[in-house]
Amino acid sequence: MKIDKIFSNLEVMKPQSFEDMVVFPLSLKIDNIPYFITLDSALKTRKFLIKEVHTFGEVPVLKVINHLSEQVLILDGEELRGGKQNRVVNTSILVKKNSELVIPVSCTEAHRWHYISDVFEDPDVIPIEIRKGKTESLLRNLLSKGEFESDQGLIWDMINRYHMDYDVDSETSAIRDVYEKEKDKLKDRLNKFPYIDGQNGILVYVDGRFEGMDIVPLTSAYKELHEKLIKSYLFRRPLKKKNNLFKDENEKIFDEISKIEPLKFKSVGLGWDLRYGGDKYIGSMLVYRNKPIHINFLRRTMYSKAV
Repeated sequence: MKIDKIFSNLEVMKPQSFEDMVVFPLSLKIDNIPYFITLDSALKTRKFLIKEVHTFGEVPVLKVINHLSEQVLILDGEELRGGKQNRVVNTSILVKKNSELVIPVSCTEAHRWHYISDVFEDPDVIPIEIRKGKTESLLRNLLSKGEFESDQGLIWDMINRYHMDYDVDSETSAIRDVYEKEKDKLKDRLNKFPYIDGQNGILVYVDGRFEGMDIVPLTSAYKELHEKLIKSYLFRRPLKKKNNLFKDENEKIFDEISKIEPLKFKSVGLGWDLRYGGDKYIGSMLVYRNKPIHINFLRRTMYSKAV
């Protein structure tokens, strides 16, 4: 399914706003979306496990064991706590039912390499700026090496900036320690952007500029992911300057994204991973059985040039 056709079926709802952030709830109606459950739901069953690949562990990969009769979506940017160090998932992955899989991840806790648990749990989503840096570096590595690999050094550097900006002294350099300090403030702000009946996506502006868009067309799954995705956009570095000159440019953004020619890669799990790299936007779309599973577009940053 082409992105312009998806945008033509997209309903943009009345915006929600608070302080420097404006969120447009999105509703995308597509028939016969393959059914799956979220990572949170899967982990609660204790029949879906994420572990180190072996006793000694390897930083850039984890092992998924799915004993469920359902497919499971692991969302790009979901961070997992446990094992020998916390990790973030590099790309959206649809895990086949009753299967095992090795998935690409990045470290979000640089100074720990010992077990705190045998399995990974408590999935959350990393801040939008780190998602951007990871997505941009991953596209470069897909093009140069054909691998879903991020720039680990860049991610560590960005996490360190969060520690400095929020005045957090983290013994293991974990992004979770910043979140723990800010979680009460984030919870209060989350209430300003409630889930709307029928919603399955968001389009977000920060400080007057388009920041990003996430759509999970299976509404039952999106509803579970809503707060997690909103929090990703809320949990960011403090702005140095405030513009606040908000202008609705949704149609222009949809048109510009539609002109980017996608690059097609076999997904780590089921389906295909489409990648979009333009001058102003970078994004991805996980497609299975010709249906979109997760759509994500972000405003480009200083971390990379267009590819």
